[in-house]
Amino acid sequence: MGRARTGQKDAPPKGPKANARLLEAAIGLCCRKGVAATSVDEIIEESGVARMTLYNRYGSKDALIHAALAHEASVWRAWFFTRLAETPGTPREKLLALFDIMDEWFRRDDYLGCALMNAAMEGRNTDEKLAEIIRAHKSHVIEQLRALVHAAGVNDVELLTQQLDLLMDGAIVKAAIKKTPAPALEARKIAEALLPSASRGGPRVTAVTL
Repeated sequence: MGRARTGQKDAPPKGPKANARLLEAAIGLCCRKGVAATSVDEIIEESGVARMTLYNRYGSKDALIHAALAHEASVWRAWFFTRLAETPGTPREKLLALFDIMDEWFRRDDYLGCALMNAAMEGRNTDEKLAEIIRAHKSHVIEQLRALVHAAGVNDVELLTQQLDLLMDGAIVKAAIKKTPAPALEARKIAEALLPSASRGGPRVTAVTL
């Protein structure tokens, strides 16, 4: 049933709904404009949440941004690794599927890169809380990759894990800068070339042609 029209604006959301809107507005603005260029006024306007609610819950813009970045990282990991788990295939096939899922991500209309990387590249090297959030995120990602690489049965699990992580990070940045999903499949091709040399008793790769 429709709400009666009173000529007055809707009351600002409260509780969990208000928090969700604050996090969504903060991460959206930070991705589009950058952390430093995002103001509290803009977050309030975009979220429709009362200013007092923001300060009562978080105390400051920085605390809200930190919470938004941590939440965004958690949501992304849940989506990405759920998609990977749903993808059929052997562990080796899933290693390559990492980049197929990234291709899917890069093709989204709202793709603006990794929110954590974007914040880090703003030069906020004195923000220890941000660094802590990034380290935690990378630790979770590496843990998932390591388990997948181990299941694939390779010689040097740690080396291939770090190589895949580097390929993923590079593709994320390049796709955002170039505004094209192509880096996902470029990275996939490199990963495909790395797998034979990573295999137990496999040949050594001397060159990769893109």
